[in-house]
Amino acid sequence: MRSAPVIGPVRAFTGDVLPFLTRCRVTYGDAFRLRMFNLEMTCLCGPDALALLQSDTCLRTSSSMHVLTPRCRAASPSMFDGPHHQMFRKAHHQFMNHSLESTRREGIQGWLDEHTARWQPGARVDVLHEAQTQTVDVLSHLLNGEPFPFKNGSWRRSSTPHLVHVRPCSEVDPAQPVVPVCPEAHALAPAEARRRDPRQPRTGCRNAGGALPRPPGPARTGGWVNEDLVAVPYGAYLAGFDTVASAASFLVYRLLSNPDSLAQVRAEYEELARGATGPVDPAQQRYLRAAFVETVRLNPPGSAVLRFAERDFEFAGHTIRKDDEILVVIASDHLDEEYFPNPTDFDPGRFLGDGSADLKRRVLPFGSGAHRCTGAALGELIAVEMVSHWINRFDLRIEPSRAGIQVTARPYTQPKGLRVRVVGRRVALTDR
Repeated sequence: MRSAPVIGPVRAFTGDVLPFLTRCRVTYGDAFRLRMFNLEMTCLCGPDALALLQSDTCLRTSSSMHVLTPRCRAASPSMFDGPHHQMFRKAHHQFMNHSLESTRREGIQGWLDEHTARWQPGARVDVLHEAQTQTVDVLSHLLNGEPFPFKNGSWRRSSTPHLVHVRPCSEVDPAQPVVPVCPEAHALAPAEARRRDPRQPRTGCRNAGGALPRPPGPARTGGWVNEDLVAVPYGAYLAGFDTVASAASFLVYRLLSNPDSLAQVRAEYEELARGATGPVDPAQQRYLRAAFVETVRLNPPGSAVLRFAERDFEFAGHTIRKDDEILVVIASDHLDEEYFPNPTDFDPGRFLGDGSADLKRRVLPFGSGAHRCTGAALGELIAVEMVSHWINRFDLRIEPSRAGIQVTARPYTQPKGLRVRVVGRRVALTDR
């Protein structure tokens, strides 16, 4: 198998790695080796690589995906590769969707209003930090019914100790928030009894704990424990924190850098707002959603996913050995001229014409296959709704900086140095 130079792409992997991986694919083909000092791994690209992700038979996730389980002191195996993997995915899909967003839309607008209330003319906004803060706040309300402890910018000081040193609670009620972690493991018999009691109100999928079906518990405890349920919403926070905020930040940058696209987004929003009886449905903002897809095509939060070979198998004429470390380049088609003419141009219209459905299937910002992000649908809606709130209620201008805006990987791709200046508040349709 052909290999990249021995020094390796260290700098590329700390910045915008997609162009580098695209060039490697052109040079070496759909399978090649990357060498960075003493680290060596296999890169797989193209439709056959994505088919491996879809089949979920040859690849497994990395051990790093299991960090959350011991941190939450959960007794169950990891929700990513454990025996209850499919059950966790089903539970996520059942409540992290458009239905959840639509039932809480007015609340989402209110939470966003709380954050942007301080945006006065002349204010300077750190786009990524603001997007991260607002994303966490919205997800906290949606998934847990209350603000997260690291709301309003304090997350940098409290996120790590909150994951390691957690507050106790006496028991978990499936109809109530479940984020606090209990230090003593115990079965959820009282909570389970209440859940089965027909006299108890059915609150729907207010949080992950209430949405989970209950298979037999782990062998170590004989039943489900508080920490098992806690791991699920935490997984959603950690998975969505960087990906949603990064995608939203790049979307703001792309729209403010392309006045014609920004004008189309605002015109579409105003047309929808005239006929709406409440907040505009982000799912109906077709042009803005096309702009989102175009943004994550050019600046995907992650261009590749790390996997390990579950067994020996053949790929593109090469033998992949069991336990080989593999990077599956999920963004390998994003800059392919065959599918995207003028691939480096920002053109949301390419996802609105005939054949756009096939193009959208080639853009995979949230992964692919059995381990595709279960919050992908909700994550896109939250990103679109947040950016729509910003650009339709405020006139914003990108702040020039001496170093410029740089693309960094931490580990997800983020715009470093992106600041905007609040020019003024836009007049709402209801105020005209």
